[in-house]
Formats: sequence, C-alpha cells, structure tokens
Amino acid sequence: MAQEQSSSSTTTTTTVPDLNSPPFSRLFVLCGKQVTAGALEQFFAPYGTVEQCHIVHDQHTGQSKGIGFVKFQKTSQAARALKEADGKHIEPELKPIKVEIASSTIESKPLDCLRLKVKCAAELDADAVKAEFGKISAVNSVQLVPDKKSPGNNVAYLSFESFLDAALAFETAKPEHKAKFAKIKPRKVSLESVQPQEARSFFRPVTRRRSSTLLPPTKLTVLCSSTLTQNQIWRLFDIIPGLMNCSISHDGGSISSATVTYNNTQSAKYAREKLHKFEYPIGERMVVRDGSE
Repeated sequence: MAQEQSSSSTTTTTTVPDLNSPPFSRLFVLCGKQVTAGALEQFFAPYGTVEQCHIVHDQHTGQSKGIGFVKFQKTSQAARALKEADGKHIEPELKPIKVEIASSTIESKPLDCLRLKVKCAAELDADAVKAEFGKISAVNSVQLVPDKKSPGNNVAYLSFESFLDAALAFETAKPEHKAKFAKIKPRKVSLESVQPQEARSFFRPVTRRRSSTLLPPTKLTVLCSSTLTQNQIWRLFDIIPGLMNCSISHDGGSISSATVTYNNTQSAKYAREKLHKFEYPIGERMVVRDGSE
C-alpha cells in the first residue's frame, strides 16, 4: 500500500520552471478577459516550447483580469514571440494583444535585453569580435575593456539591433565566451563636460510654471479612464522594471489622472513610448506624458 502511494505521488509531481532561467524567457500578455490559459498556450506554442502558461484571476471574484504570462524554454523563443505575436489576435477576443518582457525578480531595465557581455582573447580587436558574432546576429557596436579577473584577456560589451539578435547570440556563443546579458549602467553627465553650444539642447527652457524640468524625467502623468483603480494602473506599469510609486486621483468625471514614478529615466521613457495611446480598458486610450509637461 505504501508503495502504491509513493508511486501515485511521483506521477503527480510537477516541475515548476525557474522563471528567471534563461533570462528574459517569460512574457507578459494583455489578452482580454475571454482568453483562457489553454487558448493562450495554443497561440504561443508555434514560437517554441512553452514551459508555463497562466491567466491572472481576481482573488475575490475568480474572474480573469485579461492578463497572462507565458514562460518559454529558450530566450530566443520568447524574443521571436515578442517580435511576431505583439498586435495579433487570440480568439474569441477581437482586440489585438500587447506583449512585453515580464518583470523579473532580478532587477533589470528594459534595454538590458539588447546587450551582451562576453569574454574574448586579447588579440581580438573590436572588429574581429563584431565579425564573429555578426555571422549570427546584427551587432550594432562592440566595446572592449581589459578583463581584470583574467589578465591578458578582454571583456567585450556587444549591443544588438534587436532582442532576437541578442538572444540568438547569447544561445550560440561558445562556452569560453561565458556570454551573459549585461546591465546598462546609467550614463553620468558632468555639467563641466557640456559645451556651451550643447547647453541649449541639454537643458529645457525654464519657466515659472515648469520649473521642475531640470529634474530627471522619472515621473509620468497618465490620463486614463475613471473606471481604472490604482491597483490596475500599478499592475500595468509594473511590467516595466523600476516602478517606485503610483497614485491616482478621481475628480468625478470620466477621466482620471495618475502619477507614475520610476527609479530611473530609462524605464520612464520606455513606459511612455510603449503605453502612450494604449487601449486600457479596451476602447479607451490612455495618454502618457512626462510629469513635467
């Protein structure tokens, strides 16, 4: 009897995939409330091996929130799905879906998926490294720095044309390259390094009404439907890493104003570009602009 129970337990055990391995292999999908987990998995299956797929439901009502997550076996599979599936339709919904890289528990920025860090021999110059990786992917640039941990070798930082290019290079790199996605560090700008002719483009005009324009544009103003709650706005903008705060105010009309704050300018810019004029809820477009505007 004990053996039967042990056998039954073994057959029902399921392996939960590591959501952070490989990196950037999990997608966030705004798909509409009528899409089921089965329909979502069937839709994304042609792009690669789907390890996990689920729809987010309201804890109180049990109803779908129209949000799904799809975890792929490979980064390149997620990259291809992101490139080709965004804007398509999943039956029975008529509105196009929106696909993004899902936020990870590992802190990352939106453009980290476009950059790789690889180890290479010191005799290889930037052109040689670019030529090697260019056989597979479109390489934009290569920056070489001495490898402090391995004297006589270099570390190369490669930026790619697209997420799919970076993913293919990451997966096909030789073991000795020890390729990994590289975080993009914020650029530090010294005021002393700004030339006089560049000053007018570096600073925006200052007026009394817009005296905050000298502050880093990490704050966004969102005009949205008054039917949306602060939690819904938070969940939407939280797909982009770096979200720090979200607050919404209702004035009794059909439009509400929300303030969204990120911890870096890059995430704020990316959120503005991706979510401006996005229909949420379906049929009602949001307006996303810099908080200083």
